[in-house]
Amino acid sequence: MPFGSEGLVISWIGPAPGTARVTYSDGQIFNTVARVTGRDIPKGFPEKYTKDLHEVEMFNATMAWSTSEVTSWHKRYLGEIGPEPLSIFEEYLRTGHVIFGTLLQHPPVNPTAAQFRACSTVLQRAVIVHTHASPGRETLVLRSYLHSAKDSETFVNFVPRGGVQMSFASDTIWFPLELTRVIQEPASYVVLDILTSQPLGAKKIPQPFRIEEEGRMRHEGERYHVTRITATLAANQKWPDLKIAP
Repeated sequence: MPFGSEGLVISWIGPAPGTARVTYSDGQIFNTVARVTGRDIPKGFPEKYTKDLHEVEMFNATMAWSTSEVTSWHKRYLGEIGPEPLSIFEEYLRTGHVIFGTLLQHPPVNPTAAQFRACSTVLQRAVIVHTHASPGRETLVLRSYLHSAKDSETFVNFVPRGGVQMSFASDTIWFPLELTRVIQEPASYVVLDILTSQPLGAKKIPQPFRIEEEGRMRHEGERYHVTRITATLAANQKWPDLKIAP
């Protein structure tokens, strides 16, 4: 949708634990961890999703504690939310989560923005730092690679310059996946770099995730073991949120 003289925008909405402190991140942690585990883009990722990739800005963040707040914020900028994603938000809210929303710049398109109706998160990328103290604490830095399409031949690709950071008490490693089923591309790729005090054994990683890389790194003065896990999640299937006991 147009956003005044600023150009086009799209919404990026997702869940956060109810006690989370949610802020924007400059994304520097992605560059740091890449020295250990490699670039964001996973093996087998379709080339069309990185063609002419734009880095875009985020702005006008909000937090919502009810579906009426979610729909009101979305309608203010972009119109109605579809019934299936709304039902997912309702379930998150019912289980003690809140909903974070922000606007993203959308690259200029031709012929008209109204024809670009399908926008999907084709790569879910995050760095997760988990401190296994009592209680445990997780810091999750997330950014999504988006594919906005008029059809299979006319599309744009974009990703936030930074990311969204959530920090909250948690004894498990958590990453949200429920919204994957509403994407309009065949599948969404997931690449997570998890920093823990001790290595994560393969037995702790649930299917269909698998360990791709491991290493060691220093972050904020502490030494961590880094485990990269990846998965390819098909659309139109129910994917429960990832939860790993460190």
